[in-house]
Amino acid sequence: MISSDKIIQAARWLDKYRKKIIFMLLLPVIVSCGTYAFSDYIIEVLVKPLKGMNLFFLTPMDGIMAKVKIAIFTGIILTIPIIAYIVVSLAASKLHKKTKRIIRFVIIPFATFSFLGGVLFGYKFVIPSTIEFLISCGNDFMSATLRGSDYFSFITLLLISIGLVFELPLVLVALSRTGFLTSRMLMKRRKIAIILIIVFVALITPTPDIFTLMIVSLPMIILFETSIWWIFLLEKGDRKVIRGGI
Repeated sequence: MISSDKIIQAARWLDKYRKKIIFMLLLPVIVSCGTYAFSDYIIEVLVKPLKGMNLFFLTPMDGIMAKVKIAIFTGIILTIPIIAYIVVSLAASKLHKKTKRIIRFVIIPFATFSFLGGVLFGYKFVIPSTIEFLISCGNDFMSATLRGSDYFSFITLLLISIGLVFELPLVLVALSRTGFLTSRMLMKRRKIAIILIIVFVALITPTPDIFTLMIVSLPMIILFETSIWWIFLLEKGDRKVIRGGI
């Protein structure tokens, strides 16, 4: 059972940061409303992998709902860095100044560019081959007619998933900082990790083209290797601090 002291403490914390919390909740909504004006252009970009295939809608609301989905997706992407910065600032208020600087000016920018890079990579390499393969699977016995709202839901979910996968280095570094894994453990399991990455890519990019599979797998393998060396350097720094303390 939660004690009354903790409830009071949480209430005081919420009251103290009430304005910032409200701002974080409203920011994606405001930005999404702004990006709705550019939804037609964004839709033109997202339908390019279809190579001229027309989308259709079943209900009068499908058209506007597709634009709303695109606006929300774009609003989330654009506001993630700002919200992350605010959250870290609140959570890290009691941390050492050097640690806060590293979080704000290294980790958050890296996470932002990794996520956006993953989204861009997914759009350029994963989406075209995936759409082409999935449509070709049914062309022998069906005629492809894609519902617009379903297509955009599929695209946005896949792009967000790929963007999150590109956060792999930060996840592994965070786990190493908590003691769940070490660089030595990752090095020993390098071959298994590479196989798992290729299997994962084969699932999200179901194409018989081996060249495409390798092209999509390579950045994720590089991210995994980067994680190993990042963790190794952090461990090396920890050992220097320990020796210096002794």
